[in-house]
Amino acid sequence: MLQPHAHPDPHKRYTAALVAGLFYLVMALLGGAVAGVLTAFPTALIMGVAGLALLGTIANGLAASLQEARYREAAVITFLVTLSGVTLMGVGSAFWGLVAGTLTLFVEHFRARTSTIDRTPS
Repeated sequence: MLQPHAHPDPHKRYTAALVAGLFYLVMALLGGAVAGVLTAFPTALIMGVAGLALLGTIANGLAASLQEARYREAAVITFLVTLSGVTLMGVGSAFWGLVAGTLTLFVEHFRARTSTIDRTPS
């Protein structure tokens, strides 16, 4: 079965692989020059461009984690503590974000469980 992205003539299907190979060779030769140009830029600019590149990923992750209402507060607290960059006892903010989110989830579910127990008739 012929795929729509393949050339109808079987003898011309090699051209895409050839062009891609040439492109990769040119990029390999210019890689050192590109790395040299990037090291000339200020660190803040490089970090800013990297942050902009990650905006879509961060937005998709937040949208997925905030979708379900019962986990929303824990997800926001996890994100904010991780984003804060806090370091305690030599441990980074990613760990403390998970700890804060887990504690928030535990407190929310413990509170919900005790309130349903208090409402049951004796």
